[in-house]
Amino acid sequence: MVKESIVIFGSSSEVAVELQKILKEKHFDFYSLSRSEVEKNFSNHTQVNDYLEDYEKIYTLFDQLGPTYVIFFNGFLAENRDQQIPSLSEIKKTDYINFLVPYELSNKLGSDFLNIKKFIYISSMSAIRPRYKNYVYGLSKRKLEEGIRYLSLQSYLIFRFGKIKTKMSKNHKDAPFTMSAEQSARVILDKLDKTGIVYGNAGLYVISMIIKILPNFVFKKIKL
Repeated sequence: MVKESIVIFGSSSEVAVELQKILKEKHFDFYSLSRSEVEKNFSNHTQVNDYLEDYEKIYTLFDQLGPTYVIFFNGFLAENRDQQIPSLSEIKKTDYINFLVPYELSNKLGSDFLNIKKFIYISSMSAIRPRYKNYVYGLSKRKLEEGIRYLSLQSYLIFRFGKIKTKMSKNHKDAPFTMSAEQSARVILDKLDKTGIVYGNAGLYVISMIIKILPNFVFKKIKL
């Protein structure tokens, strides 16, 4: 089990809040950053206006820490075709939050702080093979997964989840192996010592193998 400090980006997200509850119960040393106020009264919280523009504030926090695990919960989803098609500004925001912020911060922090033991990312099954329903979101997650492999990080871990029941996905149909925010948070904590790509559960791994080999005409007909 992880003994180092844990720094949580995007700490106001529902899964991140659930993880912080667990970390607090188990007396972990953790720090959080978000652009909005956190709902729960967690100590050691830093609020920023923009993660990249406020890097000096982030640098100051990390400069005070020893060996650290970094988790990125930053996420934005604004599409659910055909019910909701993203605008140009939402497409730009999707790429900025899901890809650019965690990628650029990883690059900077990885260079500035050699005591960061591992970078952890919350990705999605949609990164495996983006489809029409949430194509922009899937592409942004895929870019992140592929991009961080080219950074000189000491170690990284990618979590691929299916649907997690949160406000962000409230209008989406439940897919197989849908998880709650609390279940997802417990999986993250249980598997923090792993590396590479891991899945929320074994069922999602099996589905990922199927997605990779499905012919295009079959894959396009999937509605979930």
